[in-house]
Amino acid sequence: MLDLPADIKKVLQFNSLPDYQYLFDILIEVTSVLDEEKTSYRQTSSNGKLGSLIEFNDNLPIIVLPDLHARYDFLQNFLSHKLYKKANVPGITKATSVYQALKNGLINVVCVGDAIHSENNTAIRWEKAHEEFMNGKKTGKYMCQEMKDSLCTLICIMLLKIKFPQNFHFLKGNHENITNKSENGDFAFRKYADEGRMVCDFIREYYGDDILYLISCYEDALPLIASSPYCVISHAEPLKAFSKQQLIDARLEEKVVESLTWTRNNQAEDGSVLQIIKNLFADKNWNPENAIYLAGHRPVENKYNLRQNGLFVQFHNPREQNIAIIYNNRPFNPEEDIIGVEK
Repeated sequence: MLDLPADIKKVLQFNSLPDYQYLFDILIEVTSVLDEEKTSYRQTSSNGKLGSLIEFNDNLPIIVLPDLHARYDFLQNFLSHKLYKKANVPGITKATSVYQALKNGLINVVCVGDAIHSENNTAIRWEKAHEEFMNGKKTGKYMCQEMKDSLCTLICIMLLKIKFPQNFHFLKGNHENITNKSENGDFAFRKYADEGRMVCDFIREYYGDDILYLISCYEDALPLIASSPYCVISHAEPLKAFSKQQLIDARLEEKVVESLTWTRNNQAEDGSVLQIIKNLFADKNWNPENAIYLAGHRPVENKYNLRQNGLFVQFHNPREQNIAIIYNNRPFNPEEDIIGVEK
């Protein structure tokens, strides 16, 4: 962590839950940053608010992170990872870390969503937390452990957005639903226990309704999809094809939100990926044949799964810390360009 700033180091070394005022201040600041994103890369939607599409026009390499799910150690290893000069990227040497590259404006980073709700090796902790919850302890020992990990991850994400608003982007996933609502394309969540309700009740009891509200405002300000001349990125495989305007206006159509965040494997319509790529590229004179579509959401056993004639790359492995790097001077190769950062 030698080259990381003090505020991020502080969060990564949390031994307990963040205090109210610290969390409050960061939520206010990050929501302001999101509300003031530049329209040069995030167009205004039909209702006058910022739209849900991020467009990269700068030809920088893009690093994509899969679902994080409270893995703050993944973020730490990612930020410290050395970006080897594989593709003649100007300014990046063998000594350049991801954080240094972000600081110097040499890369763009996109996270596909799902900051909170740990998974994989924490099923037993969820079961114990649920037992506490059912006995009336909404802020019990095991839930405090879970929320320390989740909030540490969430705060790191928010700090990176505050520091690098044009180069660091976090997309909404299906777990960005702090109030556990089932509306506007969101659905209440449960997997190992009753995670959605447990997290909502924890925030309300430990921090109060104002923090719950501020987290929901932050989630509502997040984009849902990103595009560049070489890739399109969303949380999940798109259920069906949508026009570019529909994607910009995603928050105005709950079916678009659901389609980009909740699609199960083998549920998407054939050709949805190719058509979305074409729709996003049409007014840019970008070549759809050069593009790949990346997402997470459903776990994979190895490095990645391919669908939709190889155009769609799914690479969320909850047991590994893998990232995908899209270069601007050669085609994406999942065997070479999906790499692990775990130390």
